Amino acid sequence: MSSLTHGLLVVLCLGQATAYIEKIMENDSVCSMSFFSNNLDLNGREDQSALVIKDNQYFQKWTGKHEFNCKFTVTSSLGLGVFAVIQHMSFRRNAQGQCIDYIQFRHAEKTLSVLDLNIKIKSADSWGEKICGKLNAFEANAGNEYNQGSDGNDDKEIKNSFVDHKGIIEVKIYLGNKSIESSDELKFEIVFTAFQECKFDNGHWRSCGRKTCIFKDFFNDGKVNCPYKSCKDESGCRLGVSVLNSNYMSSTNFGTKIVAATVACLVTMILVFIAFLWIFRHCGPALCCISSPNSHPHSSEMQPVPRLDTMAIIASAPSDSMVASGTEVRTADKDLPPSYESLFPSK
Repeated sequence: MSSLTHGLLVVLCLGQATAYIEKIMENDSVCSMSFFSNNLDLNGREDQSALVIKDNQYFQKWTGKHEFNCKFTVTSSLGLGVFAVIQHMSFRRNAQGQCIDYIQFRHAEKTLSVLDLNIKIKSADSWGEKICGKLNAFEANAGNEYNQGSDGNDDKEIKNSFVDHKGIIEVKIYLGNKSIESSDELKFEIVFTAFQECKFDNGHWRSCGRKTCIFKDFFNDGKVNCPYKSCKDESGCRLGVSVLNSNYMSSTNFGTKIVAATVACLVTMILVFIAFLWIFRHCGPALCCISSPNSHPHSSEMQPVPRLDTMAIIASAPSDSMVASGTEVRTADKDLPPSYESLFPSK
């Protein structure tokens, strides 16, 4: 691989790093097992206004000897709100469909931050619905996996998301005291994105739905930032957009476009073929006559064209009936006048 290719890869990696703040749950002190929650701050700058939190196969050796109860808080400065969207997850359910492992969100009230710890001054709201099972943000429109918004807008919040307009979200990640089986897979990824109130695109901020805007670089980047079913930041991904996102493959409208183009091409070819058959059937003989006026179906050579002087001679010559025999010619001599010698004999 050339040095230029390496350079491009480095640039791309750096670009991705500046677009998102990325934290690994087990390596970056995300979780707090105590009463206090660790605080993860979105500073509000455009290129640092989104945060990715995921595991790095930490749960794949889960023994289940005790419960895992991780809590942390995500806050946004500069008065911006925060979206939380679970990109993908694979958490267990029991035989009754209840969650063994789950993720929960809730609105946090005003807090006092001390050394990355949030001390709650007011009690927070109750925890939201437990989210578990297998899901992918690009397939979140399956069934009725969304909640109707309070403003009656057509954009609806999907179940694997959470919205806080004050910019403070508390998160709980819970694993039950049950060992993981060989057929199980435990993993997750959550994206937190700062948003501002807006009606239309505003410079570096683009409309995300329901009068909210996010930084323009988060559009069409393979991560779902907007928590609405319309999925405007990924060009309507829940209508069938295809992406490869953390080893999850979604169906794509690119394949749909290819199929549609193929069908259209086949239909066009069939119509052209039918039109050709119709023209050949109704106009074929006429076209043949026009194309070769001097040709004859039983002749393989061109016939000679007679000259004009030859035609004149033929026209002035006696007919074949007149020269059929010498008798007819001699008969014509009897009508000649008598000779001069017979009329005036010499003396």
